[in-house]
Amino acid sequence: MGEQSSDEASRGSAFIARVAPIPAWGYKRVEIEYHERLSVEQLKGYFAIPLRPDVYRAMTAGKLTIRFEFRTEHPIASFNITSKAYAARVAQQTANVVRVEFDGKAVPLSEDFAVEYTFAPPKADTLAVITHRDPEEAGFFEVSTLVGAARTSGQSGAPRTVVALFDASLSMQWEKLERSFQGLEKLLRSLRAGDQFSLLLFNSEVAAMAPAPVPASPVAVEKAMAFVRSSRLRGGTNMQAALEAALKQNGPNPYIVLFSDGGATAGIVQNARLAAWYAAEWSKLAAARRPRTYVFAVGDDANVALLKQFAKNGGLIEQVRSTEPLDFKLNAFLSKIGRDPVEGLAFTATPAVGLVYPLEDTVFPGSMAAWVGTYGKPARTTFSVKGSREGAAFTAQTAVSLPAQNAEHPGLPRTWAKARVDALLEKIERDGEDRATIDEIIRLARKYKFVTPYTSFLAAPRALLRPRLIRPGDPVLRVRTDPSIASITAVFPFGLVKKLRYLEHEDTWQTRFLAPVDMQDGTYHVRLILRDKEGRTFRESKSFVIASKPPAVKVRLDKTRYRPGETVRLSV
Repeated sequence: MGEQSSDEASRGSAFIARVAPIPAWGYKRVEIEYHERLSVEQLKGYFAIPLRPDVYRAMTAGKLTIRFEFRTEHPIASFNITSKAYAARVAQQTANVVRVEFDGKAVPLSEDFAVEYTFAPPKADTLAVITHRDPEEAGFFEVSTLVGAARTSGQSGAPRTVVALFDASLSMQWEKLERSFQGLEKLLRSLRAGDQFSLLLFNSEVAAMAPAPVPASPVAVEKAMAFVRSSRLRGGTNMQAALEAALKQNGPNPYIVLFSDGGATAGIVQNARLAAWYAAEWSKLAAARRPRTYVFAVGDDANVALLKQFAKNGGLIEQVRSTEPLDFKLNAFLSKIGRDPVEGLAFTATPAVGLVYPLEDTVFPGSMAAWVGTYGKPARTTFSVKGSREGAAFTAQTAVSLPAQNAEHPGLPRTWAKARVDALLEKIERDGEDRATIDEIIRLARKYKFVTPYTSFLAAPRALLRPRLIRPGDPVLRVRTDPSIASITAVFPFGLVKKLRYLEHEDTWQTRFLAPVDMQDGTYHVRLILRDKEGRTFRESKSFVIASKPPAVKVRLDKTRYRPGETVRLSV
């Protein structure tokens, strides 16, 4: 699971490992560890581990063994294995621990292994605290609370205006398109009689079903679904134009619901600039007209960093992978449209503790709120959480003794480090890179063993899998790689195949090539086949640009007269 090309490497922490060659009658053992934050919605939780291949592929495991252990500080009322392909056995089940076992041979990997569980409704607002501390390091803690469930109706009766943005670009083909379509259909069919909606399809252009929101009648919903079915995937993704069109839709209690993988290719495409533009346009609207921005991110390659920034404008984000079951996450996502999140949620500790980060961006009644942080000297500490749900204030408080040593939760330091790195990556998306921030990300990622856009923990060195340098210039292709690489072959899109020559004094591989005269200006991809000294082969895709036309340079001054000593600013 993970990135399908090198262009997707910076979008998140998902990755692919290839194991080759495997000799005849031989074997190789691969151990993969990953961590995932599980959300709780309406007192229900869900977990799936990806086993089914994507894009209609088929695979069978010769032998499959699953040992599943579930632990929680908050007691559960029920636990169910939702995947039908694996006849798993519940070996132990209590209010806080569940163990599941499965053994099989020639098992078709036709679906992901998934479970659902329901927490017992809390009788009062309480906090659960877990800690971990090695003797010679700082301590770590996590404070969590199950916020009391919402009122029985689950939604306010106020009419809503829902603007559905549906990504119809080529990047949404296959299962991403099917998942988006299912989400859109369920959204429109869940609208109430007093609601109204707009439907905008976008790729390189934006197409609207109607110029203004229409009442959410069954006839209008059927017309909207037919509008989507009759459309075609095409072109790139002009996210800026789509959001701009959505902000112009008027109506009471507005929501923008975006179904997309977030891959902007037209208009503003840089994450920080596009997020800043949207936040500025959103804030220009009158308070009553500002739509809550709900994002349903689809696909393993979803640009979550950008979509999270959109969701900060009064909304939230949910992501579904290409193969995982859709129902739980989609139902939880749609159930929040029309409900109010917990407002003014605040965490405090007395005496003060170290860096504290929330693990959820938005919390609704029936959800779990959690914070992770560090502490220095062992001390008795009082933790407090305050907020307002459905117009009523609530407070939860507990006092615990933070220990000098505790080895019960070894994953807690990593959870804090990941939250810290996520905060630093958001800072980079917003303000740009700086050396100190990157160094801290790399230090934490190496110490706690997780992948970031600045680190990789594959079996092969990052430089071997990702040639670090291709210098622009025609007709020279230059690549710098890991020292273990013994040969490189370049396969160009116009059929040319050339071996690169190693320049020892520059520690660089190089070849010269001539592009056909009929190639249009633009960006093209060259495939690099890398072979190391042990005979292992790796493939990478890199881009080069053909620009045969000279640039038109224009210079603009902010004024025409200057005094001695003034700075002359040139806009080129």
